[in-house]
Amino acid sequence: MRATGIVVEYNPFHNGHKLHLMEAKKSGDLVIAVMSGNFLQRGEPAIYDKWTRARMALKNGVDLVVELPVFYSAQSAEIFSHGAVDILDKLGAETLVFGSESSDLEKLKKIAYLQIDEKKLVDEKIKERMEEGVSYPNAINSVIEELLGEKGILKPNDILGVEYIKAIRKLGSSMEPTLIERKAVGYHDKEIIDEITSATSIREMIKEGRVEEIKRVMPAESFEILGTPTYLEKFYPLLRYEILNNYEELKFIADMEIGLDNRVFEMAVKYPDFHEFYKNLMTKRYTNGRIQRVLAHILLKIDKKIIDETKAGTTYVKILGFSQAGSRYLKEKKENLRIKPLSGLKNVSLILDERERELLNFEIKCDRIYGIVSPYEERKFPIIMKSELMDKN
Repeated sequence: MRATGIVVEYNPFHNGHKLHLMEAKKSGDLVIAVMSGNFLQRGEPAIYDKWTRARMALKNGVDLVVELPVFYSAQSAEIFSHGAVDILDKLGAETLVFGSESSDLEKLKKIAYLQIDEKKLVDEKIKERMEEGVSYPNAINSVIEELLGEKGILKPNDILGVEYIKAIRKLGSSMEPTLIERKAVGYHDKEIIDEITSATSIREMIKEGRVEEIKRVMPAESFEILGTPTYLEKFYPLLRYEILNNYEELKFIADMEIGLDNRVFEMAVKYPDFHEFYKNLMTKRYTNGRIQRVLAHILLKIDKKIIDETKAGTTYVKILGFSQAGSRYLKEKKENLRIKPLSGLKNVSLILDERERELLNFEIKCDRIYGIVSPYEERKFPIIMKSELMDKN
């Protein structure tokens, strides 16, 4: 069986995701989705827990859903992509299909290879621009234009695409990158075009209770299992406690720059309201995603040490669910997988070594923190999908 890989968050699964998935299914016998768990790449808690979102994926046609561990899922595009590509490669995916605003694979490859082959030069130039107060996305676009003469700003999916291509090359993977042009609406767009809008817009609709509009832009299989949503602001009492109680440890938090720890602490002392805290914390230097990731790292105690330890890749992966095709694939490839698939916590001490168990326990702790604010039932085994419309607990 030939597997196609996709990297997803499904926050939540909408009509645009359905189109992407249907195109990906044309590339092989089944689709494997590496999906972020309860905390996402932009530092936000998922609007719905990982099991709800995995069920959405399976009901809409994904064959195998595995979890991207939190020490990758809540990171910069580079670390996020490297962790996801590493898992897909070890699971035997032959193709990686991703969305792209530019629909220019060769351009993305040129940019990716420049960042690998001229890493020192690129990093120095990006640093110079950021020291001038330019945000990271604008700095990298400026450097690319200077060094490659490539016009046009890289948008969110293109940035991730570049990182996927970099990860494939760095890992020496034979996986083939394939892009699908992102049509109709952009990552942050609020318009609804041909029953499609962005996940950003859908989350806003959900927050405002605009039920009829949500129905238009989500498959029925996703809409019918929507639960109670959650947002970063709901975690502020826990986050504020961590900031005020562990000030001395803030400087060790992943993505924390010198001076930012003091600013975070001062704003937490001053503002009991999350929106005031966040508004006054922001500066032109940092993107929303960067600040949110720092806050997520503080909440979960993700420090620089654990990021350094996990940059090389993971040796195990948690299976969230599978279809009949996904089940057949796992059985067929069992002896050739270069990663330990976990379908539960039973006998985990016999499967994982001591360090792997420590990382797994760290993930479990992060899930429990999510559950304090957004309670959900933690499953003991994967979701098994008999068909697209019928599943078994």
